Amino acid sequence: MTDEEKVLIAKNKEGKMSFKVRTKKRNAYAPDDYIKVINPKDYNQLALLFEDLDLLISAPIEKAFREYKDRKEKGFPF
Repeated sequence: MTDEEKVLIAKNKEGKMSFKVRTKKRNAYAPDDYIKVINPKDYNQLALLFEDLDLLISAPIEKAFREYKDRKEKGFPF
């Protein structure tokens, strides 16, 4: 992977979520490196998205999930 910074763009529209990964550029067109549309209520599709993000941009999915579980056990602040 190069030193180029990747950004994740998420949109929620009509019960479906779309995710795009692009190279961050300023004042220039950046083609999508990755596109995925999922149903957010389907855990299998969410798992595939997390796997793709782990492989594509080396996102720390397991660490983020552990943090989520810890916060959920303690009680969310709202």
